[in-house]
Amino acid sequence: MKNPIIKQAIVFVTLAICAAFSAGVLFFDVVILKDQVKEISATEIIQELFLFATAALFFIHSRRQKTLRGGFILAAGFFGCMLIRELDALFDLIHFGAWVYFASLLALYSLCWAAFTPKTTLQGLNALVADDAFPVLLFGLVVILVFSRLMGLHYIWQAAIAGDNVRLVKNLVEEGTELFGYSLCLLAAIRLCGGKKSFHDA
Repeated sequence: MKNPIIKQAIVFVTLAICAAFSAGVLFFDVVILKDQVKEISATEIIQELFLFATAALFFIHSRRQKTLRGGFILAAGFFGCMLIRELDALFDLIHFGAWVYFASLLALYSLCWAAFTPKTTLQGLNALVADDAFPVLLFGLVVILVFSRLMGLHYIWQAAIAGDNVRLVKNLVEEGTELFGYSLCLLAAIRLCGGKKSFHDA
């Protein structure tokens, strides 16, 4: 598609759908299920599914593109470690804090592969960064790792809201923004791993 106005309109609508979807899942959790977005909730489960899909896409693409393998394995390992962290409650059934060991093993595997194939690592990372979809991935990570954490600070909501609803509002804001970030990362991964087309080639 050559018309830049139509391109950007499609990008806007796609990102807006991601935002609306995140809000819709929160609505389903709180209004329909009467849930407080705990460890087992629609929001948490969808977050984990999105993370799994993102990591899987990068890993599958690393198998298909041998010249880019190292860089895409690093990306897959990064999102895989994030998934393991999200599943910390599950790993706690083994031992409290056990997720750290599993995440460390995955990180070590990814880093070793990248170190032993430096050419494919550099080419893969360059391909990721050069793609038009990369800023969407980067923005998704900022939303997840920075914005959601800051907006989820207990002190902010404790000062703004009185009563027992502080934790509920905190969870809504933090988990809702995280889900939005994960949806952006998955969207970017689909475009990054979808072949030679870039995000703006829709």
